Amino acid sequence: MDRMEFRAETTEATLRWGARVAAALRTTETAGLLLALEGDLGAGKTVFVRGLGRALGVDPAEPIVSPTFTIARDYRLPGPHLVELHHLDAYRLGGPDDLEAAGFEEMCGSGRLTCVEWSENVVDALPEDRLELEITLASESRAAVPDGAAPEVARILSLRATGTVAARVLAALARDVAAEGVAQ
Repeated sequence: MDRMEFRAETTEATLRWGARVAAALRTTETAGLLLALEGDLGAGKTVFVRGLGRALGVDPAEPIVSPTFTIARDYRLPGPHLVELHHLDAYRLGGPDDLEAAGFEEMCGSGRLTCVEWSENVVDALPEDRLELEITLASESRAAVPDGAAPEVARILSLRATGTVAARVLAALARDVAAEGVAQ
């Protein structure tokens, strides 16, 4: 299996999908992985990374926020296989040279999970083996909200593995989802 698609009705559900991917990462004991995130502004990329990071053990006192203006944020993880989470925003990057100047090479590899928002801006510089997540907003809103609150918009999360390590993570996610009986 190299593709999966899910629907998240709420922001909370998007956080839970991030946590599910974190669980799949832990069960595959991958030495490192790149997660390429695509989606329009406000689609939920940072929300997904927040769910992923919390489930991997980022200190709850440390905010997981968009790195738009800082380009990258780094978080310590309790390990043992993954010890760092790097969250990079490529929105303002002009291409591979800017990515390299941001320290990308040091963010990747063994013991690291590297999440790149707006990855389509630097796709030529990304490793061949990666997990790609595209988040799109559903055309309708289904989640009930209190009077006066902004409506929740459902999201479609499409995951694709482009190599063997990413495929193992996706297979672990598929097993977990099937075992939980979660609708895809």
